[in-house]
Amino acid sequence: MRYLLGDYTTEGGPGLVVAGPDGLGAAAPVVNPSWVHVGPDAVYTLTETEPGFAAAWRVGEDFALERAGQGRSTGGSNPCHGQVDPSGRWLLVANYGKPDGGGASVAVLPIGEDGTLGEAADVFKLSGSGPDAERQSGPHAHQVVCHMGRVLAVDLGSDRIHAFDLGDDGKLVPAATTELEPGFGPRHLAFVGDRAVIAGELANAVAVGTFHERSATFAFGPSVPLPGGEPADLAALPDIGLDEEAPKAFPAAVVPDPERGLAYISVRGTDQLASVDPADGSLVRSVPVGAAWPRDAVLTADGTLLVACQHTGVVTRVDPTGEAEATVEWTVPGVTCVAPLT
Repeated sequence: MRYLLGDYTTEGGPGLVVAGPDGLGAAAPVVNPSWVHVGPDAVYTLTETEPGFAAAWRVGEDFALERAGQGRSTGGSNPCHGQVDPSGRWLLVANYGKPDGGGASVAVLPIGEDGTLGEAADVFKLSGSGPDAERQSGPHAHQVVCHMGRVLAVDLGSDRIHAFDLGDDGKLVPAATTELEPGFGPRHLAFVGDRAVIAGELANAVAVGTFHERSATFAFGPSVPLPGGEPADLAALPDIGLDEEAPKAFPAAVVPDPERGLAYISVRGTDQLASVDPADGSLVRSVPVGAAWPRDAVLTADGTLLVACQHTGVVTRVDPTGEAEATVEWTVPGVTCVAPLT
């Protein structure tokens, strides 16, 4: 099995790169491809910059990466997540926006028959804010998901999930909005069966519930805290001026495991992988990922997860049962994303 890795070139990353059992392939020259999505006919990267860009790539038989068509503007700033819709006709993009929320939007880019991208058919600008003055002064689209015929946009800045209908012309039509707990800071959402699991980056918490197809809204129970950190043991660390206080915890990816009936949440700061019961949001266990600042993660066939650890610059293999210690698979500075090649 091979994977595509995204990273921040501004943190020393090589760009888009193929990883496999024989190591890393030659990198494709693209700036800050922090999110990678494997579509039916091409691979798509999002360049997390101001303004943001999307590009299509083809993977050759020898796993060489070749640009497919020209890059396109995402119509906003700092795109951080994208997905091809079920029809295969549209690339949906979440533009996180600037710190003040400017440029936060959901974009729809047409996909040609050869997998190449066209100019955006729609850029729906988000609005709203939340109680966290530093992180929620404006909207921040962090994820876009297709579910039950709707396009769902997770907005960290306004504590909302927006549901849209996607027209044949690529236009987004608002259908409904779900409000989450103030200050929750939703980042990523996933489904395990009929249960929805969403991670709150700002609250270091998880909420679980259901999605109602007819109303296009969610019903979530109260949020459940995820494990926080413990004060640093300064005696065990070099004297580099660290404060003896608990690290802040920021949940990131949510990975469904239908076979085990669980959801896994990577938590930055405490550098853990939390296993959550989607029935009630309770914590089943939490294990170390073996490196710092876990971002994206993907479940593999043997039940372990590959976790992109940005600050250490490695991808680790993590056993969510805790029976085996985490091991390093690949070294990629600034790595943020792991996408399986099908």
